[in-house]
Amino acid sequence: MAKRALLLVVLAASAAMSLAGCSLFRPDVVIDWVNFVRFGGITYLASFDAGRELQPADLGTRFATVHFRFEGNVHDPSRQTRDGDAAFLDAGTQVYRVNGYAPTFRLAAHQGGRIVLFEADTNPQAQTGADLLDIGGKVQSIAVTDDTSGGAPVATLSDTHLVTTLVSLLLAAPVDQSRQSGDATVRYFLAFHLADGTQASRVYLPDAHKVGRGIIVPDAFVSTLAAALAK
Repeated sequence: MAKRALLLVVLAASAAMSLAGCSLFRPDVVIDWVNFVRFGGITYLASFDAGRELQPADLGTRFATVHFRFEGNVHDPSRQTRDGDAAFLDAGTQVYRVNGYAPTFRLAAHQGGRIVLFEADTNPQAQTGADLLDIGGKVQSIAVTDDTSGGAPVATLSDTHLVTTLVSLLLAAPVDQSRQSGDATVRYFLAFHLADGTQASRVYLPDAHKVGRGIIVPDAFVSTLAAALAK
């Protein structure tokens, strides 16, 4: 996701959404920020489904402190993010490591009376899937959904050898976060169910050989997963 994709520009006068082509000076433009934090050049997005609520015991040591809150303070949708920025966390908010995971993958912070999990989305230094997803040796099963399943899994893969094979191929795959996916004819969502009861969910575009965000999976991943889904 490019830095400008950290927001949705909502035109109040219509139902259309746009990231470009709207005047920055129009009075009917409202900026609806995505829930993000940025540290060390890595942009993290709040998980939309962490599998379970995080508890205080999940938090490790303090990792960083938010310096600037976008919501309510930034009115230019082209404003570039900097380390220490957050969409909705107030300046001074403490951000923590998550026990058992590299901070380049997961962070967490108190927000709205709960602990919110943030996962790496954009990392300019990422070279392989392992640099974005610290899930090696932690995946118990993979739930697969698609656009037509209404959120219900079309398959849940729990065979240990199959899961290990898919995860290994994913983590070894190269990363290219500048590559565009084009028009995807098939889209799946992969929920990696982890040993601690949490999950990491990513979009999967088999035609583009791509797992979000920018992991370019090999033919072996695509064919192995396709065969598993066909059973």
